[in-house]
Amino acid sequence: MVNELRVSADGRQYSFAQGRTVRIGRSMDNDVVVSDPTVSRRHARLAWGPDGWVFEGLGRAGTFLRGSAVTRLALSEPVELSLASPHGPVVRLEPPRQASTAAMPEAGVTAGGDRGPAAPLSTDGPAAAVAGSLPAARPGPGAPVPPVPAPANRGAPFPPATGPAAPLPPAGRGAGAQAPGTAAGQAGPHQTAAMPRIQVPPRLSEAAAEARDELASAAAILVPVRSWLKDPGWRQGLRLLVIAYALLPLIFLALFASSGNLTTPGWAYSLYVAPLWGVAFWLLIRPPEPYGRRELLIGIGIVIWVMIWMSIVTINVNASLNPKSLGGALLLGFNEEITKALPILVAALALLKLRSVKLDVRMWMFLGTVAGLTFGVREASQYTTVAIEHIAAAAMHHSANAAVLGALSFAYRVFVDGFQHAIWAGVAAFFIGIAVNYPRRRVPLILFGVTVAAVLHALNDWYLSNFASPWPWILLQALSLLLFLGYTMSAASIERKVRRTPLFRGESMIMDKFSETGQHRRA
Repeated sequence: MVNELRVSADGRQYSFAQGRTVRIGRSMDNDVVVSDPTVSRRHARLAWGPDGWVFEGLGRAGTFLRGSAVTRLALSEPVELSLASPHGPVVRLEPPRQASTAAMPEAGVTAGGDRGPAAPLSTDGPAAAVAGSLPAARPGPGAPVPPVPAPANRGAPFPPATGPAAPLPPAGRGAGAQAPGTAAGQAGPHQTAAMPRIQVPPRLSEAAAEARDELASAAAILVPVRSWLKDPGWRQGLRLLVIAYALLPLIFLALFASSGNLTTPGWAYSLYVAPLWGVAFWLLIRPPEPYGRRELLIGIGIVIWVMIWMSIVTINVNASLNPKSLGGALLLGFNEEITKALPILVAALALLKLRSVKLDVRMWMFLGTVAGLTFGVREASQYTTVAIEHIAAAAMHHSANAAVLGALSFAYRVFVDGFQHAIWAGVAAFFIGIAVNYPRRRVPLILFGVTVAAVLHALNDWYLSNFASPWPWILLQALSLLLFLGYTMSAASIERKVRRTPLFRGESMIMDKFSETGQHRRA
């Protein structure tokens, strides 16, 4: 229809007939919805007035016409308004042609200023008297224009026409006069409860809704929970590890608070710490690619082997040994290091004989640390029982020193025991990997690696069983750690030197690749 207001926003077009109020904003109950988060919930409205369509800004975000802020604008031609900022979403408003005069002539006056023939005024009779007494009513060509309704909770409407046409209270009554037959506080025949609301301009409820809407928009921008939940980063291993390590201690308390088994804390917290050491060893050793499902299955097999062998063989052999004597400590060291080295050797030889596959020595070194962490977790579950009993005894005798010593012993077993066994087993596994890849000195290399680890292990146990001062023991641990870190840094260079030396002549996975590359180039 030619008399309709056309509005274009957010890729959609709307048409609105004369006489209605058009609401614009981000809220879905507006007539024109603009989904941009910077737009106010109730941003603006368009209303039909005496002079045609009028735009009025409501929200605090503002509206701009060619870069200048506007709050009220009579529409006489098509305009494009930017909401919230000069570069915000654009709303195009197209009023009907000759909107202000065609629809609202001055008592039959046409747009050109002459008397229009559409609605001539009568010069006599009652109609003329009515027209003369109500000049502000401005009747249209065919029917009077209905008043603009005031929507609930959306602020004050446009001011109604004033003058003689406005309804007046009955004669003889002031603003506070009471109609006959009505009690105080009740509406009389010419009074309604809505009249004060029409005359009060502040838009308190609209301002409160706007403030709530702005707060919700700020929260959605600053705390984007929905986008977080859809982010694929949740599937990354590091974030999952952080979540697990933040929640597991609380889960331990919930699950094991009523447990009467003193090995339970040792199992729980040793298993809690072991994966962290595993990640650290992986980053230090950095086994070369390719690796995947095969290496994972070998690691699982090593864990199972160590757990079973410890229960059947290692613990029973250790029960007959005396670590206070140097010989007993040495036998105990060999017994435990063989427990960790055997699954590495068996897996390496089986892979070589059955699949003709050689893994890099750094991969075997890492798998050795897996065997050592498994041994440490199993051992810590036993020793933490003793530490907890010491804490309980100290509490009964009110001995603070003994209680502190028991707590530190528990922490040592949980946090350090697995690490110690892992670095010794990693050194032994490095030499096992060299021996498998370079078979000429296989047996001496295996014996050398296991012996180095067993001697360090034996000295550790022997010193703890005979001396009180911890400092030499700490120096021994530092020596073990430096030896392990040295091999993590020089594993590749040591293998290259072994490959070039006739004493260890043999083939390796890396050498095979170099040979194949050279043959292809010569071909």
